[in-house]
Amino acid sequence: MVHHIWEPYPHIQKNLNRVKEIMISEMTVIHPDVKAKILDYINAPGKYVRAGLCLLFSADSEGNIPEGKLYLAAYIELLHLATLLHDDVIDEANSRRGIMVINKSHSNRIAIYAGDYLLVYANRLGVKGAELLEVTQKDVQITNRNLLERILAGELSQLMNQFRSDMTMKDYLKQIKGKTAFLFALACQIGDWRPNMSRRRSHIAFQLGQHIGMAFQISDDLIDYRISQDNSGKPRMQDIQNGIYTAPYLFAQHLSKDFQNQLKTLNLRELGEDDLVKLYDLMNKAGAFEKTEELVDAFLKKAFASLDKMAITETDTIKHFLAQLMDRQF
Repeated sequence: MVHHIWEPYPHIQKNLNRVKEIMISEMTVIHPDVKAKILDYINAPGKYVRAGLCLLFSADSEGNIPEGKLYLAAYIELLHLATLLHDDVIDEANSRRGIMVINKSHSNRIAIYAGDYLLVYANRLGVKGAELLEVTQKDVQITNRNLLERILAGELSQLMNQFRSDMTMKDYLKQIKGKTAFLFALACQIGDWRPNMSRRRSHIAFQLGQHIGMAFQISDDLIDYRISQDNSGKPRMQDIQNGIYTAPYLFAQHLSKDFQNQLKTLNLRELGEDDLVKLYDLMNKAGAFEKTEELVDAFLKKAFASLDKMAITETDTIKHFLAQLMDRQF
């Protein structure tokens, strides 16, 4: 079963289960132990937000979704899963979706190759989805040709920016655009695709997804500071401990001299629990969390504006889902 966040949208929930079946049934030529571990990830209670958005945009007025779109949703979800396997190696994570990560159950090398396998496997499903939809060269480009390069470039940027003292908000927004927003953009673009669609419409769908992805990642970065490990599945304030400086940190640096002065007294590579408490209190006092919430809302408003331009059947459903998603009502 997929995550309960989709229970209010039964036609999407039903088709997401079919997406999971495709991801499992089409997998071939891989060591059985590694396959079993990948299946653990697929069957764990992931939210499938990107695939679900693709299906929301794919549904017609009666809720029908073409088979080819299910394969494209599987393609998107596998791309996301591949990046998670790579992320866990970099972050030295212990668990993901309630299971032991593959870099701990096996090794970093196996995790990297498993992630690489998923990238290639995803591409195969993407090609099959395009074939089922009978996409031709004359149709609007269904994917951005260098999108995967841009996603991986975003991941590399985050790694290269670790513990970077002169990190700016502009750098951060560019980083998360590649790391997260482009995959959301792809989900909405190919979900909304129809034969003979105009380039303008395709561009609006892409921009819409990008705005959603930006809002989602910034919201996720805010959660890293606010939510407990029991609820998030990872240690609180893990980003700052890993040298990943996100919106709340950057706002605090800009807004608070006390925060700046405190940073000068600390070894940011070895933050203790007392240090984290002090930094959190200073960030809260500076209004950094509220400013981050405002940034999330700004991107969400841009997303809604793009959605209104498209005038699709599922507009109200998508707006309701996005509001729930950003409020983490699950």
